[in-house]
Amino acid sequence: MIFLQKFFFLITLILYSKDNWIRFETKHFTIFYEGNWQIPYLSMEIERIYSLMDLNLSYFAPWMHHEKTNIYIYSSRESYIKGEFKPPKWSKGLAFWDKRIIVVYNDKEKKNLIPTIVHELTHLYFESFFAQKLTHPPLWLNEGLAVYMEDKSYDSEGLWERALKYSEQTVYMKFNDFLKTDVRSLKTDNEIANWYLEAYGVIRYLKEIYSQNSFYRFCDDLARGSTIEKTLWKSFGIFDLDDFEKKWFRWLGEFKIRKENKLEFRPFKKIE
Repeated sequence: MIFLQKFFFLITLILYSKDNWIRFETKHFTIFYEGNWQIPYLSMEIERIYSLMDLNLSYFAPWMHHEKTNIYIYSSRESYIKGEFKPPKWSKGLAFWDKRIIVVYNDKEKKNLIPTIVHELTHLYFESFFAQKLTHPPLWLNEGLAVYMEDKSYDSEGLWERALKYSEQTVYMKFNDFLKTDVRSLKTDNEIANWYLEAYGVIRYLKEIYSQNSFYRFCDDLARGSTIEKTLWKSFGIFDLDDFEKKWFRWLGEFKIRKENKLEFRPFKKIE
């Protein structure tokens, strides 16, 4: 068994000369490491990630079953910011659905790198679905799904779930405002974090209360140009945004009760 593992490692690790990247193949991904280093646990973790994505997102991106996704991992945040993909300084990752590429940078802690990869893969798969119809997903839907999947990648309770459990109702925007807000227009870290938390909570509600087919139909209708009010009614039987908001807050109250436990309370301040 050890010999086979070493043999598999030797045939899958291929030096990629351009810009000093090392290329490593798994069943569903091609991973490029910047420089002469690797992350020992990543090949196993990345296939666990694939199973998670396949279960939750393959109906948006059936191509993931026969096309590999390329993952570029820079050795540091500094080299990532200065790299050829030219990310904005505030970003932690990039996704290029048309090139089947995501770009992240190495974090010494597994708990940080894996959720970031999941976040960007979600953008890649989900945006490719909307791109087929020559459009983009609404920002709250795109980011909400990405943080929802990110949270599912944790071995135990995720950061977003914990934040949702302890959040005050006053931090959330009215749905009529929330769905129209561009998170990039928000000024403070708390405003941004609370917007993402609300997006996470809304997606979690839609994914866990309604069927997978209903959620797919909702996204498909939005991609085809339907209004959100018509799509909410057709997919979920939700009358309008006011009804959506009432149902969500009712679910949120029940969610907090279900998740109540005796763990130490840690106030939610900021999620980077």
